[in-house]
Amino acid sequence: MKKSYFLLIIVIIIILTALVLRLIGPEDTWICRNGEWIKHGEPRDPQPTTGCLVNKTQNQNSASSTDSNRDEHGCLITDDYVWCAAQERCLKPLEEACEPIEVNPVINSEIIISEPQAGDLVVSPLIVKGQARGSWFFEASLPVKLVGANNQVIVAHYGTAESDWMTTEFVPFTAILEFNTTATSGLLIVSKDNPSGLSENDNSFQIPVNFK
Repeated sequence: MKKSYFLLIIVIIIILTALVLRLIGPEDTWICRNGEWIKHGEPRDPQPTTGCLVNKTQNQNSASSTDSNRDEHGCLITDDYVWCAAQERCLKPLEEACEPIEVNPVINSEIIISEPQAGDLVVSPLIVKGQARGSWFFEASLPVKLVGANNQVIVAHYGTAESDWMTTEFVPFTAILEFNTTATSGLLIVSKDNPSGLSENDNSFQIPVNFK
């Protein structure tokens, strides 16, 4: 008899435990979240086939809150970012100066061309600026020309040294080329002046340009 009572008590405890777990455990159902049915617990019913609507008002409020943290360029206002037009990016004025980024000039060991840059669209008159070793000049000048297809010369002129050219250091120079062409692209060629005419003294540097 006592054994029967003992078994009955165990059964009752098991049933009560199951009921308590059922009450405090996760609800077995399907929940609509962000437009999708999400299983919660272990629902007996299959996934609903009816539409799961998104709470548009909630989404709109959330989007508005997010957009209010950014300006029209997408810069995060809450982190003190502002749009820098000179660099076309967001930056913090207290940490970085909004100044134009200097374009890397075309450089080799003998000559530097700062204007124009490779691939630039050029018009007449074309102002060429750069620096060349003093050995590239003769009587303070060096040859500069524009050529089109098949090395056809569009204009040939010279650049003038802007400081003492009797040196082995870099000397700044400027050339102004006035031209008229139907070509759409060509080459700007700056050459070493070679009054000796000896081929071993020849040297030149060229960059591609486009014509407007």
